Amino acid sequence: MKKRIALILLALFCISSVFSVNKNEQSDKKSKMVISGYVISKGSMPFTMPAIKSEDGKEYLISCSAKTGKKLLKLQGYKIKFTGYLEEDLFILKKYKKIK
Repeated sequence: MKKRIALILLALFCISSVFSVNKNEQSDKKSKMVISGYVISKGSMPFTMPAIKSEDGKEYLISCSAKTGKKLLKLQGYKIKFTGYLEEDLFILKKYKKIK
């Protein structure tokens, strides 16, 4: 009997914790951002990640595929126009273009 009550209470706790999580309304409404800046490398080899250093000095880690990340790291030193949106501390990259 005690085991059943404990299991029921545990199940109720798990169910209530799932429904009590509040989603951030801003994450549902992702606004498009365009940032001009330079590609920089964050981390140490072999775990480097591309990041953006914007013209105003802010830095954003870029979330993209491994293939795109390698291409971006080769563009270090060039001015790039990045299009995407911010999610937490990551810039979710949709497209980029090298600026002359």
